Amino acid sequence: MAFGKRSASDPPPARPRVDFDGPSQDSLMSAPGLGAVRTIVANPDAIDLKFIALAAGVVVLAAGAAIVMPSLGSVFSGGARPIEQVIAGLDRDDARTALATEAFPDSDGRAFMTSLAANFPREHDRLLDTLADSAMSGGDRDDLYRSLNLWSVTFVPGQMPAIGRTGARGFDEGVTIIGDALKVMEAEIGGCTGQRFQQIAQGPAFFERVTRYDGPAYHLGMRANRSFVELAVAGRRGPTVSTTMTANDINAIQSTFFSMMGDPQIMSLMQAAGAAQNSGYDAQSNVLNNVNFCQLGQTILMKMKGLPEGTKTRLFGTIMTQDVSRLSSMVGFSGPNGNPLLSLPLSN
Repeated sequence: MAFGKRSASDPPPARPRVDFDGPSQDSLMSAPGLGAVRTIVANPDAIDLKFIALAAGVVVLAAGAAIVMPSLGSVFSGGARPIEQVIAGLDRDDARTALATEAFPDSDGRAFMTSLAANFPREHDRLLDTLADSAMSGGDRDDLYRSLNLWSVTFVPGQMPAIGRTGARGFDEGVTIIGDALKVMEAEIGGCTGQRFQQIAQGPAFFERVTRYDGPAYHLGMRANRSFVELAVAGRRGPTVSTTMTANDINAIQSTFFSMMGDPQIMSLMQAAGAAQNSGYDAQSNVLNNVNFCQLGQTILMKMKGLPEGTKTRLFGTIMTQDVSRLSSMVGFSGPNGNPLLSLPLSN
């Protein structure tokens, strides 16, 4: 990236002022809608799992984007030397040593790098290789952070089974991180509606404006990385956990689900979707386009935090071991109208 590069003789950069001139409410309401989506089942007593799945999917995408994408903020943390100065006159080995402390000199970046070095020294070395290659090729801190994200793609999958053994602790930390990510996402993109997501996807220039080191999403990402490392350490020393759901787990999940469906925000959403069902494509799209998926996600997460510890442990172990097939079987429970609501394997 050419933007942000400075020579050693240039004066220090002024902290940038970024004004986001987002679309007006009128333009948001008139923008093209999302694809046609069936939002309500024919039976008015049934709970529309397809609609909930859609909402959950958008929430997960929003959270994932907020965690892995650096955000709007100053290009350099206060007092940090530009990368080109950090590695000036150094060979690759010396550059690696310098980047261990100066690649990400803020407190969250250093905390993650220190934790990784202490607990996964080989992975720390591999990351430094990646960062040094990027820096020696002219990369700035934005480029180095993107390189870190690429490194994590190979690091993360191997640690998921260990993290799955951290049980309720891992579950709660994961829920907290996703909740924080939804807050960052809503603030940084100027809204969390389906329509806003569509507009951002159609404007790649926006991502160039928000992929910056030292912003809110960067700091959240670094804290999430550190938490991930420390959970992996705790889990690799722990016993294997059961991923077979019990009858008590199913009762707890069912109670949580119905409690969620009774939330005023979700009830209003379902009523609006029901009213739009017979009104055609435009009405259905309008409902989806104006749902605040970040707030919806916060509601879901708040309910999930109330699950019993044993249920959290088995759910988290199932998800982190990618054994999602265990979440479907011939044994299940029903909604108020007697239709199957969710199927889970049972233990006696």
